[in-house]
Amino acid sequence: MRIVVEDAPPQPLQEPLLGGRDGGGGEGAGEAAPPPPPPQPALRGGTCSTAGGVSNLVTTAVGAGMVALPRAVSETGILLGMLLFLGTAALTLCSTSIIVRYASRFDTKSYGDLVRLHFGRGGAALLQTAIVTHVGGVMIGYCVIVSDVLVGSAPGFRGVLPTLLGRHDNPWWLSRPAVLAAALCSVVGPLLVPRSLAGVARFSRFGVACVLGLAAPICLLAGPAAVEGRLAPDVRLLLDASAMGGGTPLGIATSILAVVSVSCLAFTCHFNLVPVQCSLKDPSSTHMLRVLQAALAICALVYATVAVCGYALFGSETDSDVLKNLTAAAVQRYVPPAVAATIVYGIAAAFTFNLLVNFVLKVWAVRENLVELALGTAVQRLSSPAFYGLTALLVAAAFGISIFVPSIYALLALVGSTACVTFSYFFPAALLWRLHKHPGPRAGAASMVALGAAMAAIAVYDRLHGRGE
Repeated sequence: MRIVVEDAPPQPLQEPLLGGRDGGGGEGAGEAAPPPPPPQPALRGGTCSTAGGVSNLVTTAVGAGMVALPRAVSETGILLGMLLFLGTAALTLCSTSIIVRYASRFDTKSYGDLVRLHFGRGGAALLQTAIVTHVGGVMIGYCVIVSDVLVGSAPGFRGVLPTLLGRHDNPWWLSRPAVLAAALCSVVGPLLVPRSLAGVARFSRFGVACVLGLAAPICLLAGPAAVEGRLAPDVRLLLDASAMGGGTPLGIATSILAVVSVSCLAFTCHFNLVPVQCSLKDPSSTHMLRVLQAALAICALVYATVAVCGYALFGSETDSDVLKNLTAAAVQRYVPPAVAATIVYGIAAAFTFNLLVNFVLKVWAVRENLVELALGTAVQRLSSPAFYGLTALLVAAAFGISIFVPSIYALLALVGSTACVTFSYFFPAALLWRLHKHPGPRAGAASMVALGAAMAAIAVYDRLHGRGE
C-alpha cells in the first residue's frame, strides 16, 4: 500500500489524520462553510509493524561490508575509528531523513518518483541506473561470498561444508554451482514469494538475530581476552599518524577518507527507504523517522562491536575480511577446540543466512527501479507472471554471473562505488539544494556533495590499486 493524496493545492506537510476525519470529506455532515477547506492527505499504510520496518532496514544495511570494519579501525586506532563511525552514522541519518521527509511531503511512491518530480525523467533515469548498478553488483558479490563461505575455492575447497563432510575433492553435489543453487532455492526463493515487505519482515527479524549472533561471539572472545591480557599486542587506542599513508598530511587524509567510505557503504539503505515507509501501518514521516533512527542505532551498535572487538583480537594482522582471521586455530587460543569449532561454524552460518536475507531486499530494490526505469510504472502494477518472472530472472542473472563470469564483480564493484554515492548523497543533497533557499541547508548540501565526491574518488582509487574490500 502507498501514501495516497487527493488532488489539492500544494500545502505544507500534514500530520496523520485522527478520529473520524478521512481524505474524502469534512469532520461532520452538517458543516458546510463556503468555500470548503482543502482536503487533507489520508495516509494509508500497509500491514508492517514498527519492529518489522526496523528489521527490514537493518537487514538492508548490514551485509558483507560489516566484515571490513575491523580492518578500517586498524588504520585509525579505536578512538578515531569510533568517532568516524558516529560521524558517518550521522551523515547517513541526515541523507536518509531528506528522502523520507520529501517523499512524504510530495506524496511520492518511490525514490525514483521523488527525483522525477524535481529533476525530470533524466534525473530519475540516472538515479535508477545508479541503484540498479550498485545493488545488482552487490547481489552478484553476495553470491560469490556465499559460495566462498560454504564451499571455498580450488584447489583446496576449504569451505564450511567440505570441511564438515570431509570431502575436498569437489563432487558435483558439493560444487559451488550446486551449493549456491540450493541456497538460493531453499532460502531466497520462499522469501521472494510475498509481494509486500510486511511478509519479508518476518524473515528479516531472523536476519537481525543472525547479525547479533555474528557480533556476540566476537565480543565474547574479546572480553575474556582483554581481562586476561591476551589481546593483540599492537592494538592502538589513539591515532598513529606515522602508520597512515606514510605519515604525510595527504596520506593521513586519504586513509581517513577510506575509512569513512567503508563506513558509509556499510550504512547504505537509501534505496529501500520509501518501500519500507509505505509498508508500515503508520507511514507518516514522523513514524518512519523513528523507525530509521532505531535501525541506524542498531547498525551502529553492531558495527562498533564487530569493528573494535575484531581489531582488538587480531591487531595489525586483521584481514580486510575479518572472517578470514576467525579460523578454528585462531579461536582455539581463547577457548577449547570443540567450542572454537562451534563458534567458527556458527559465525559462518549466521553470516551466510544474513547475506541471503539481505539478497532478498536487494532483489526488491533492483526489481522496483528496473521496472520504473524500463516501463515507467510501479512494480506493484505488474501481473503475477510478470512480477515473479522478473524476480526469477534477476536471481538467475546474479547466480549465472557469479558462477560463470565472477571476474565481472570487480568491475561492478568499481562502478558501484560511484553509483552508491550518487543515490546516497548526491541526490539527497540536490533535493536539499533545490527545495531550500537558505544558506545553511545549502551549505550542508554542498558539503555532502564534496564529501561524497571525495569518498567515491578514494573508493575508486582503492579498488584500482587492489585495496578495495
